[in-house]
Amino acid sequence: MLDAIGSALPLAAAIAVSPLAIASVVLLLLSPRPKAASTAFVLGFVIAIAVVAAIAYAISLALPHSSDEVSISAPFIVLGLGVLAIVLAVRQWRSRPAAGVDAETPGWMAKLDDVTPTSAFTMGAFFGGLKPKNLLLSVALGVELEAASTTVAESAIVLAIIIVLGSSPVILPVIVSLVAGDRIAEPLARLRAWMIEHNAAMVGAILLVVGVLLIGKTLSGLAV
Repeated sequence: MLDAIGSALPLAAAIAVSPLAIASVVLLLLSPRPKAASTAFVLGFVIAIAVVAAIAYAISLALPHSSDEVSISAPFIVLGLGVLAIVLAVRQWRSRPAAGVDAETPGWMAKLDDVTPTSAFTMGAFFGGLKPKNLLLSVALGVELEAASTTVAESAIVLAIIIVLGSSPVILPVIVSLVAGDRIAEPLARLRAWMIEHNAAMVGAILLVVGVLLIGKTLSGLAV
């Protein structure tokens, strides 16, 4: 099981780099209903990753395996996901603002002041498991876990650990805000602005690293 955790750690790190999700939860913490909205967002974020990874795990389980129960298709799925990660990395990097130009704040962020817990949950689910970067990473996580030499129960434990690690940058501002109260408002506002400014560059860089890791790992495995 420890090997499975170690293998999935890069995916947890990549999920953790979700600047717009962090900026959104920070903005929710500055809204009129901070506790309900931010908690709903975090729940949506975590549950979406778990559901997408579980679906990918189940699909991988149903795909062809060798006589010794080793997945035949998993390496090629991971290879394809690695290539896709690099494509998305290039796209993200090219979308970053030019030097000296401020990043444009997404229009939907202006509407977060009036968000309900239900819509915050939906938004968290979108960022957690449906936005292209985390969708790709959640699928890769499910496939990697199915290909590991672990039981279903062990895979569930590993998945829970990876989700907690990957979601920690979204969870921590909520915990800090609950403890520190209004004293944290100004630092949170600065964090939100920084996350929006550097979103494209950060996501592009982490996707490139993940893509190279997935491709390298798959090719080394196929060469054995």
